[in-house]
Amino acid sequence: MKEFVMAPARRRDGVVQCYIERIKPTGMASFGFGSTQYHLYLKENDTFLMAAKPRKANKTSNYLISISKDDLARKSDNYVGKLRSNFLGTEFNVYDDGMNPNSGDKTSGSNKIREELGIAMYASNLLGSRGPRKMRVAVPVVDERTQRRVKFQPRTDEEGILRKFKDRELDQLFYMINKPPRWNDQVGAYVLNFNGRVTMASVKNFQLINPEDQERVVLQFGRVAKDKFTMDFQSPLSPFQAFAISLSSFDSKLACE
Repeated sequence: MKEFVMAPARRRDGVVQCYIERIKPTGMASFGFGSTQYHLYLKENDTFLMAAKPRKANKTSNYLISISKDDLARKSDNYVGKLRSNFLGTEFNVYDDGMNPNSGDKTSGSNKIREELGIAMYASNLLGSRGPRKMRVAVPVVDERTQRRVKFQPRTDEEGILRKFKDRELDQLFYMINKPPRWNDQVGAYVLNFNGRVTMASVKNFQLINPEDQERVVLQFGRVAKDKFTMDFQSPLSPFQAFAISLSSFDSKLACE
């Protein structure tokens, strides 16, 4: 399962349809003792893939991602990676299960240096929650012949994907932007055409496209019920990358809304 969720989708496989269930704490856990969890499933046969939860007592948002619903510890063999944000919740980094080369942190279940698998950036939104979020996302390029992605193992922030992206060094990056939604007077919100896969308006909904191929939606995410969300993706993303990017949309953003 770990190999499957980390491997890039193949171009010939087309769109992989999934959904995310948000599991909120109940009982005493709802009074600050528990954490909301997010469970990812393949639509086909409702196959469970991954679970995620935010780490507590962190200055910034930090989501642990596991292939087990019940075991999300960083030392576990089920741990596959994390999503980390800056203080404002406008910039996110996606890492696998390796260890930080600078912290001396031995709590990871892996002895290898961590690999950076993507970034997501949200622009400030002066219109508040009525205005659509603007996203920019970058992941390492994948060789379609070998199905191997370019490896980023930065030891400093200057070597990371975020810095390369801001400096427009995009030769080893696959770059995506959100497809601009249109205002709909009937629902009083900005909407996108999800072809029936999304049924409820939400500021969290998005579609990501490559600027050079704007008809091909690489990742779409949107609400279908109070705590259920569609997540469909295709090459070059892996299930893990698509899930981590989608988790960034759940996170509260001080500067965006």
